[in-house]
Amino acid sequence: MKQEVEIEFKNLLTEKEFNRLKSIYFSHSPLPFTQDNYYFDTKDNILRSASCALRIRIKNESAEMTLKTPFQGHHTETNLDLTLEQANNLIEKGHFSVPEDIFNVLKEEGVLITSDVFKIAHLKTERLELEKPHSLIVLDKSFYSDKVDFELEVEADSKSRGEKLFNSILKEHDITRKATETKIARAYKAIH
Repeated sequence: MKQEVEIEFKNLLTEKEFNRLKSIYFSHSPLPFTQDNYYFDTKDNILRSASCALRIRIKNESAEMTLKTPFQGHHTETNLDLTLEQANNLIEKGHFSVPEDIFNVLKEEGVLITSDVFKIAHLKTERLELEKPHSLIVLDKSFYSDKVDFELEVEADSKSRGEKLFNSILKEHDITRKATETKIARAYKAIH
């Protein structure tokens, strides 16, 4: 089990803005990679009510289960490595008991789950990543339900560095800052 604070800034983009940033930052980059995110919650949405999220992500030939819990305006990520077989079995089954490590982290947050979690949404993302000193610039094209959206993310090792880079990209490319929900929130809204 690994834990880390995820400091990220995000902004939904138009397709035109996405393509412009792609041509500027990723013209010499490899092709995007695909990741599949499957989101889970209890039938009574205990995780969502506590501003938490649980997902299984399959990327390339690897898989992990991630719990996101709120932390000072960002998130703490708790990651458990899974084999592809484990991940696919849980996804195919559609529900499972939360693993003990995840249960204990939730309990520390005051969130008690006594029932199975169920698959509530699936989101496929084509992702481009560009590493910078102390940060990562990410362009995502995501597909869920019958929707497609485009997003800029900046991940950083500090709030000040991340915010500075994020704001400079938006300003330099004349992109309006928009309140942007998390991927799970957008995927959930699309089906409810």
